[in-house]
Amino acid sequence: MATTNLDLDNATITNLAPQIQRRQISPRELIEATIQRMERLQPILLPFITPTPEHALMQAKEAEKEIMRGDYRGPFHGIPYTLKDWIDAKGVPTTFEGPRGPAQHYMPTESSTIHTLLKEAGGILMGKVDPGIGIERDLGGPVGCRNAWDPTRSPGTSSSGSGSATAASMGLGSIGADTGGSVRHPASNSSLVGMRPTQSRISGFGVKASPLTCDQAGPLTKTVEDNAIMMDILGVYDPKDPASVNEPRYDHRAWLRDGIKGMRIGVPVDDWVWNDWLSEEEEQVVRRAIGVLEELGASIIDVRVPLSGESRALMQAVGGGGALYYLEHFTEEQMAAWPEVRANLEASLQRPLKDHFQAVLKLTNVKQEVEAVLKEVDVIAMPTGSTYGDAWDAETATIRGRTVPARSRAVWRNGMASVCGHPAVSVPCGFGNDDKWPIGLMLHGQRLQEPLLYRVAYAYEQATGWHTRHPII
Repeated sequence: MATTNLDLDNATITNLAPQIQRRQISPRELIEATIQRMERLQPILLPFITPTPEHALMQAKEAEKEIMRGDYRGPFHGIPYTLKDWIDAKGVPTTFEGPRGPAQHYMPTESSTIHTLLKEAGGILMGKVDPGIGIERDLGGPVGCRNAWDPTRSPGTSSSGSGSATAASMGLGSIGADTGGSVRHPASNSSLVGMRPTQSRISGFGVKASPLTCDQAGPLTKTVEDNAIMMDILGVYDPKDPASVNEPRYDHRAWLRDGIKGMRIGVPVDDWVWNDWLSEEEEQVVRRAIGVLEELGASIIDVRVPLSGESRALMQAVGGGGALYYLEHFTEEQMAAWPEVRANLEASLQRPLKDHFQAVLKLTNVKQEVEAVLKEVDVIAMPTGSTYGDAWDAETATIRGRTVPARSRAVWRNGMASVCGHPAVSVPCGFGNDDKWPIGLMLHGQRLQEPLLYRVAYAYEQATGWHTRHPII
């Protein structure tokens, strides 16, 4: 394979697609450059569970032939991407947490709808990436992947491989899965755009997560427009998923450039949003970002949102369906590889039925209260949950002089969109730790309002230019 001079650091779906269409860059050239990047950085960052470079090169050669004969499929044609390990791609193992995970021998015979749609759009799969929730470490396996901005730091909790691989340009987009922030959180830690769509807006068919809880797949990309391109492909009704949202496919890029003058941006005044689980530096960066939105013509309105830290407890309380899913979908032998996880799942099923119904009622009330706030504003802006500056193996973090659980603080703010089933996007809003560590701004909207969130995120992105900075590896 010949060495290529293609600038992957500054490559995006948006700027490469026209060049691919005009045959200025070939899919093969792009994939060869991506494979070279993978060979160099995989030993350092460890994002891939199952890399598929040989198959990717075959796909690139076919894509090149298609484009040469005029069969251009659209802006994703020839674009390299990755999938969280939980998402099935026919012929590629779904290990469910890596080589020691309970499903390490599972080979899908049918692709997820996500993979099918991206492949039909001409996308080229580079491999399956680390779900990154720490189970491998608990099992005595690999330590998990590292952050592209600082390999000593965490790229996030779950979907960490999606954040690490995309930030390091080992793919120009990735699909993660978000239960309590596992798309938005690695996006924040990796200076990426991460969208958790409306619940069931992206099909859950072939995704090894429970559709009965708060799980929702979503894209991570370098820019807002790249993210919207992937949502254009994936936001479609799927009869294979009984929970799939039966709405028309949206053009998520149609209003990107319309600006935000006159929009109402709600900013929570609640202590739980700006409490001591958030560092002072993170708070300062996010508040400056909100100030930029005001400078762009939006009205900033103080609001109160009701959830507080109950989001995680609520997700756990109503998660019996999710626990049942996992216990039923893995064999006894497979679950034996996960003794601690199995114990937690079984414990969730032992909760009294009364507790479950109380949680469901509370969840309903919370959703109604949040939706009442969203009738008064267009978007809610707040910090993205973070493990800002935490070491990759940190169990705790010291924030404003207090020791707190690292993973819990990541879920603290992200959980509101999860339990409400609303869309939320994290967009890069600056850096801390001597201008070295990424921080994200989260925008939360009403059901099916992804285009509006993209519009606000795009206006902010273009006004600040944080998306033009890249990690040096």
